[in-house]
Amino acid sequence: MKKRSIFLLLIIFSLLTVGCKYDFILPEEVPPIDNGGDPISFSSQIAPIFAEKCISCHKPGSTSPDLTATNAYTQIVPKYINATTPASSKIYTYPTSGTHYAKVTATQAALILKWIQEGTKNN
Repeated sequence: MKKRSIFLLLIIFSLLTVGCKYDFILPEEVPPIDNGGDPISFSSQIAPIFAEKCISCHKPGSTSPDLTATNAYTQIVPKYINATTPASSKIYTYPTSGTHYAKVTATQAALILKWIQEGTKNN
């Protein structure tokens, strides 16, 4: 009886250890943002990110801020921008967090951060 119990425990242990599988999630590689020396354009590079990812919830009469093309800049700057530490700006950290519904890609996040670092110009 004792041999049978030990054998059963060995089978259960082996099933538990062999059955565990973990897929490693590699972080997305972010290419360096090279705009050819030109500043990042809010209207042609940043606003389209919001239109693609955020507009379903952040529109007039819905969740604040309103990120439609006509209102996005005035709703974001300066309320969601931290000029002294751009990487802690809410417009950068919140959509890149794992808790936000509409998550931006690493490349889009890098573009938003670069725009903040360049002084959040409305161009």
